[in-house]
Amino acid sequence: MWRMLPTIVFVLLCQAATAAPVIGVSWPGDTTHQWKVDSEAIRDAISAGSGAVIETDARLSAAKQILDVISLIDAKVDVLIVVAVDARALETPIKAAVAAGIPVIGYDRPISLDGVLSIGFNQADVGRLQSLALYAARPRGDWVLLKGDFDDPQTARLYAGQIGVLKDSISAGLIRIAGEAYTPGGLSLNARRAFGNILDATRNTVDAVLTPDDASAGEAISVLEERGLIDKVAVVGQGGDPETLNRIARGQQTATIWEDHEALARKTAEVALQLAAGRMPSELGVTRQLADGQGTTYELHLQPFTITVDALGLALTAGWIDAERLCRNVPAGRVVDCP
Repeated sequence: MWRMLPTIVFVLLCQAATAAPVIGVSWPGDTTHQWKVDSEAIRDAISAGSGAVIETDARLSAAKQILDVISLIDAKVDVLIVVAVDARALETPIKAAVAAGIPVIGYDRPISLDGVLSIGFNQADVGRLQSLALYAARPRGDWVLLKGDFDDPQTARLYAGQIGVLKDSISAGLIRIAGEAYTPGGLSLNARRAFGNILDATRNTVDAVLTPDDASAGEAISVLEERGLIDKVAVVGQGGDPETLNRIARGQQTATIWEDHEALARKTAEVALQLAAGRMPSELGVTRQLADGQGTTYELHLQPFTITVDALGLALTAGWIDAERLCRNVPAGRVVDCP
């Protein structure tokens, strides 16, 4: 009997563990995004809700992510959160998860498949805010549009938001598009290469640059530094990581559209626990019919914010960055919150 006791205890512990919701998370492994911060916030929030988390890392491979998602389905997770490397490549395993009764959340990158709830920031809104911020700095002149990955649906949404603001100024000839380019894979090094080619073609006659993210903005700024143009060209990105906020404080970057990923992670964890408890996606997100008429998807958007040099105090107050990192190498008197 005493020999059997550890086995009985193990069984009881397993039964107790299975009573808690298990949330599976498939990360893309893209180091240009702050997925580590997101991961910690999701784990903390789900743990606070008495849930457990199983995580996988696709290492930027769509093929590996397919296997990762299948493994999470086989593990019988209660909810599946996916940050897609390639949403189209994931169509079959995502449909399999939904068919198996596992609610699926597209995190930060929408997954437009029947029954899936996507949570993130509306890229059309982000694009609109980007254009407004850059327009405030350069209301006329030669602009460059770096547009992200052609195959990413978010790219089209971002571009639509940008052009919606700029079209009248473009028609009036106040803003001229000196060059535009997609960046394969959405990789910042591809943005660097594309921007350098545009500068060569225009003989460095560029006034403003819209970029798909702050990693690409950083690469564009690096190219401008190399060519002695850093004080002549306005640059706007999106994301708001500490390096970007420091660039804004130093006067290298005009603005970023801040996406609070900790808030996104907490909201996603909250929704995941609600789905695990039996809530329906239709109760938690806005219903949207798929373009092909093959079902209904759901979206839940958080509010992005524009951060310029005048709004850096907001970033400090919110705890997005500390004063030491914000003020590193910032000229005296440039930023109110820096000594």
